[in-house]
Amino acid sequence: MSLYDPGSRYRRRAAERKRKMMSMLIFLAILSGFFYWLGGQVVRSSEAAYKQQAIKLQDEKKALEERMTALDANLQTLKMEYDKLQNRYQSEVPTGPLKELADLARQQLKDGIAKDRLEFVIRSAQPPRNCTEPDTKRFVTRTPFYSGPDSFVSFVNKTVTITASGEPAVSSSGNPESWYDPGKPVKVSFTRLGGKEVLKEGLLPIHHSMVIGDKEHRFTIAKGQRSFIDVTSDSCDYP
Repeated sequence: MSLYDPGSRYRRRAAERKRKMMSMLIFLAILSGFFYWLGGQVVRSSEAAYKQQAIKLQDEKKALEERMTALDANLQTLKMEYDKLQNRYQSEVPTGPLKELADLARQQLKDGIAKDRLEFVIRSAQPPRNCTEPDTKRFVTRTPFYSGPDSFVSFVNKTVTITASGEPAVSSSGNPESWYDPGKPVKVSFTRLGGKEVLKEGLLPIHHSMVIGDKEHRFTIAKGQRSFIDVTSDSCDYP
């Protein structure tokens, strides 16, 4: 007759649960170890990638610095060349009154004046001698809305008459005024006794000279008070 042991079934179940739990703990430990190893691999790979990227960035930085140094050297060289060209231009290319004389000489040669003749005239020019004191007169400038009295002056014992005409000034409301606009070109007429006239046009001031007898008479036409033009004249020995 066999005896039934009811406690053995509970012991077997407890052992089975313990065995499963141990298996689960071992599996988790192995899984944790795997993920730890995998994380380490990822970290090591990332560190290697970062190091490679850092080396690449350092190389690029060095290359850029070398390129900037080369560009700076080229810029300095170009600046020196520019300064040389600018100095050469300023010393060789005429400006101001010298340019006006060069343009005039070029036009004279173009018009057929012989080079020797032009050179002779230039070399014959003398500094002003025995010049008179400047004499200033004024007159009203003619416009389409004014051509009345006081619109001329005379010099050289009344043998040279000067007149001028200009564009009318415009009021703030857009209406034309009777006086001229000194900011726009004017036409100045120099008429000698006998009818010979020379006309000059441009922005003020305007300069003109003429030889009468043994004197060179020089005129400067400039802006005066409203409606007026001032003419300053003197004379020197010629030649």
